[in-house]
Amino acid sequence: MRQRFEQRLPPWNSNSRHPLCLAVINNETQQVLGVTGFTYDGICAELGYLFLPAYFGNGYATESLRAVIEWAWKECGITQYKGVVKRGNKGSENVLSKCALTHTDTISQVHTIANKLYDDLIYTLKL
Repeated sequence: MRQRFEQRLPPWNSNSRHPLCLAVINNETQQVLGVTGFTYDGICAELGYLFLPAYFGNGYATESLRAVIEWAWKECGITQYKGVVKRGNKGSENVLSKCALTHTDTISQVHTIANKLYDDLIYTLKL
């Protein structure tokens, strides 16, 4: 866990292979709401975000991902994006759809939670 955390700390540029991880902060209160960003492999940016439960359903994930995609495209020339969500995570499916990603693939029974198998849904966007 510590290693995964620390790999997100170094400065990032478009040649980096570690994640770009940005804090999402409320401008008025300076409260950290969550994080957003991506990992870029030189071809495709895999998007990710994580918000505190108190901020679910307020549009922060959608707003932050749209901003990250726009910035990555304009500043880094990244044109391919991917998001992976566990089947049944309707909130994240909606976020990716609102950010113009479309469901393009399913990886069956990749996760086990409480003795139940879950699929991953792959969403992609090409600009």
